[in-house]
Amino acid sequence: MTRPVDVTAEPVREGAPRATADDVQPSWVTAEMPPEYLAIEQQIEKLRQDARQFEKFGDLLWRVGEPLVAAVRDAFVAMAFQVTTPAGNENYDLMIELEPPRRLFVEVVGGVLPLDKRSPDIARALRALQEDSGSADRVVFVCNIPSDKPAAARQEPPVSPEALRLIQGLGANVITTPTLYGLWRYSLKDMAGARKSVHLLHGLDGGIFR
Repeated sequence: MTRPVDVTAEPVREGAPRATADDVQPSWVTAEMPPEYLAIEQQIEKLRQDARQFEKFGDLLWRVGEPLVAAVRDAFVAMAFQVTTPAGNENYDLMIELEPPRRLFVEVVGGVLPLDKRSPDIARALRALQEDSGSADRVVFVCNIPSDKPAAARQEPPVSPEALRLIQGLGANVITTPTLYGLWRYSLKDMAGARKSVHLLHGLDGGIFR
């Protein structure tokens, strides 16, 4: 059976170079484009910048170390709290100003294993209680554990039972980064409600905030 010829198809010349994803248009070509093209480029760049403003909060769900600390700071700032980052080797990672004189001293923890009772983070939190905080303050562990799993797959608490007993004994609280991420998303539609939840976090007297 003879197949019909597709006269609309562009013939491929033997040996003709094929475009790849790595091809980048030279800047001098862009400069030759009409104003309509340049306006579209500006719109695309604006959308990229807007996307990056959201992407940084996604770091709460998978980052560890300094990038995670930065993401936690950005989340509290986005909820209109004043956040202080200590300049030196302090006993906490962040200090969040609530209604005076109440503050949160934040210890940011990330990893794949639950926080253990022998963790230096707990000893650090104890020093924060003894040396930095007042009677109206609260120490909070912000935990991205396990950082290598999606939030929906994290069925176990981020701290071991023994560590949780120590934390409760200190009157300190634990909040997971997926929960903090949820508060940030909530703030996009109800800032007052999200801020109220942070105050409830302060009011919890030792335990895991859910």
